[in-house]
Amino acid sequence: MDQEAPVTTSPGSGGLVPAPVELGGLSEIRVHGVGGTSPESLLGDATPTRVAGDRVAGFYRTADAAGRHREAYSWGGLTSRSRMRALWALLLPSMLANMAGWMARRWVTAGEEEISRPATLWVFRWFARLTALALTISTAAMVTYLALDVLAYQWGRTEPLPGPADQAAGVPGEVTTWWTQTVETWTAVERPGNRIVLGALAAVLVALVFAVLARHSRSSYESVVPPTPISAEPGAPDVTTTTPPPPSLRCAAALDGGLRAADFWAGLEWHKFLSRIHLTACLGVVALFLGWSTWSLGAGTGAGAFGQVATVAAGAALLLLVGMLAFDDAQPDLGWIALTLTTAALVLAGTAAMLLPSGPGPAGMLPGARSALNVVWGASLVLLVPLAVQQSLAWVYRLWQTSRLRRKDEPVPRLSTFPWAGPFVMNTIAMVVANTVLLSAIVYVAGVVGTIAWGFGPEPGTAADPGTIYVPMAIGSLASILSLGLILLVVLFAVTFVVVLRRRTKANARGVEADLRRRYTAAGIPDTEPGAAAGTEAAWWRSAFDPPLFGVRGRQRAGRPTPWVHKVTTMRFVGDHSRAVAVLFIALTVCAVVGLVLFLNQVLVLRREPPMFFVDVGTKVAVAFPPLYVLVLTLAWRNERWRRVLGSLFDVGTFFPRAFHPFAPPAYAERAVPELTRRIWRLHDNGGRVVVSAHSQGSVIAAAALGRTSSRAGVEPAIGLVTFGSPLGKLYRWAFPALFSDGFLAGITDAGAGIGPVLWRNIYYATDYIGGDVSTGTSTISDAVDVELVDPPTHRYVVDQPLPRVLSHTGYWYDDAFWREVDEMCTVTLSTGGPRPGSDVDGGGVDLVPPDPTMSGSYRAQAVMPLVDATTSPILRESAS
Repeated sequence: MDQEAPVTTSPGSGGLVPAPVELGGLSEIRVHGVGGTSPESLLGDATPTRVAGDRVAGFYRTADAAGRHREAYSWGGLTSRSRMRALWALLLPSMLANMAGWMARRWVTAGEEEISRPATLWVFRWFARLTALALTISTAAMVTYLALDVLAYQWGRTEPLPGPADQAAGVPGEVTTWWTQTVETWTAVERPGNRIVLGALAAVLVALVFAVLARHSRSSYESVVPPTPISAEPGAPDVTTTTPPPPSLRCAAALDGGLRAADFWAGLEWHKFLSRIHLTACLGVVALFLGWSTWSLGAGTGAGAFGQVATVAAGAALLLLVGMLAFDDAQPDLGWIALTLTTAALVLAGTAAMLLPSGPGPAGMLPGARSALNVVWGASLVLLVPLAVQQSLAWVYRLWQTSRLRRKDEPVPRLSTFPWAGPFVMNTIAMVVANTVLLSAIVYVAGVVGTIAWGFGPEPGTAADPGTIYVPMAIGSLASILSLGLILLVVLFAVTFVVVLRRRTKANARGVEADLRRRYTAAGIPDTEPGAAAGTEAAWWRSAFDPPLFGVRGRQRAGRPTPWVHKVTTMRFVGDHSRAVAVLFIALTVCAVVGLVLFLNQVLVLRREPPMFFVDVGTKVAVAFPPLYVLVLTLAWRNERWRRVLGSLFDVGTFFPRAFHPFAPPAYAERAVPELTRRIWRLHDNGGRVVVSAHSQGSVIAAAALGRTSSRAGVEPAIGLVTFGSPLGKLYRWAFPALFSDGFLAGITDAGAGIGPVLWRNIYYATDYIGGDVSTGTSTISDAVDVELVDPPTHRYVVDQPLPRVLSHTGYWYDDAFWREVDEMCTVTLSTGGPRPGSDVDGGGVDLVPPDPTMSGSYRAQAVMPLVDATTSPILRESAS
């Protein structure tokens, strides 16, 4: 048998096969931020070559320059390339509830204790998961009430079926076909049990849709196995013979060291378990409603007794879920037991409902639905209390620790209000948003299918008018208060911020101008020559500090800061106060809690009717907002600028694993972090060196990859890291202090931790509303990490041409000073040490089989063997395609 000829491709080939990809030498990997910047834009190349990954998220390479390979890791397909991602806006409450669980704050933020212990306390994790469950059961209660009561019981009834006596008297029967007979049998006025079973099936279908979506996304995100230290030592087994480690059953939030943990992104089994719990909760709520209604409709009958048993079983299953959420390790058997018990209760309740004696049932609200709704709503509010108590006690503990440190004259950590109250605040906002929309939807749908009558039913001795839908006043009152109150708070916050912004801009403009002049002088940017002779080059240049040559008016007069200076001042103020949105969140939470107390006092204690404010207007606005937001996102999705603005919240909110709410949008970092880690390892194993230049949210991905503990760290060469416009200090350390602690960020540059020794430089502008410095206050991070660049980079411009643009958060790519910092980092990285000991420098430095450009964009086929780069093996390429 002849030996197979090696695969070779000439770099100058005119064919369609790309040239071999060199893996040795220095590679600069550019990682974009929110909005899904295309690889073409990242590399300045209209036709880059994909060298790893797929069309969803992959690595692209362009021509070498400045002595280095230039690659781009384009992960935007995981979040923003498809317009269908706009539908994630409907999962906003679940995303907020999941994000809340990661916002815990702890006292120890550095040192050995932070590395060796979980980022959060067990009691906090349990209570945070309970608040997420509260959102699920509250949502399920409103959907079930709408389906069973408003639609199935009140609106779904039809005229009675003609009986034998009616037919003998000549009353014509409407039943002419098997289809109409089936429909009228299930919707007839004297068959309320059949109708509420149909409503329960609709509610179950909604729950199953969420469960199926969670399962579908899990196969593409959580199923990606985290990177393992392949070829950690010289002579280690080949990558294709490495077997994946056993799946981790532990919740990511309970792992020692937080983001450092090797299994932090191994959320497959935990997400399965959590999804099963929340699906069980949804089915349990439906079974509770259906069983309680059957119990009330069939009081004194066998069907009513079965309904009572089903109600008790559903309530027991929900209580079991509360205890199951206390586990930090997935319990598949318990999950199946709870799901089986709930399903049995649901089937029993449905069977009992269909066995109810014939009879129209009382007019008005479905019997039993009021009690079930009160119980479930009350339970959802009670489940919020443990977290509020735990957070309050933690705050008291921090105050005691603070006073103890002051007595010892030791440094005292700053106690910010929002990070302390963040978990409760975000969970409250999630509940407010969900209740606002769903309560308004109940009122809106009731008004569409019939005429709303506020109350539980007709007055005694009176009959209900045809087409009347009875809705409790509490639902209409809460819907209007929440929707109008939410809008009012947002408007007040926006107006206040704008007023303060204008006042501070006017007051700070002269100071900003002086600072800019000083920095331009230090940077060697010359002033213009006002008296330059006409016809010379110097006469063509103007300064943005001076009024324009033409059209001088208003505050553009000489001696006053120009509009250009005012714009820079405005952006600096926004950059310094971008976290002011926390004020809105806290105000919303305080108003929600106070309003709830006043509402309950009005209804339960004083026994008065709840207030009704502009119910029609409030409900219509609240119902229209979600589809309107989705429509705007869909229309703007192809515009990168608008997509970045409108979708940035979801790129931040979907970074963390779904460890608290399983129906949140999937975490793209479940795939992005392992992929970036494996790419760096691949280059290192071929004698390569790496510099990662990461923008905005991409810097968070890079930090998670480089800060992860690995047994390869002792043999890895130094890695260069340039972050710019990074929210690591301004946002993540502030909002997620337990994970992105000062100790974790400082540990990125520790040669004994993470992926290896890291040389870090953080670039930022004062005008950046998202990025900022990482070494602030009492931080243990070296001041040398931060480099502030002046923005705009120059004040000079050509006469009658646009003034220098304020680059702010998105303009780093166009700043020569930034690229000089990248070039310097590449030089320093190459001069620090050499290739990894034992790396294959001679024979393995070239990837002879680059990815097939026609390969399917689906990642699922490649994820089954996540430790293997499918693009380097012909056999695996065939199986992947």
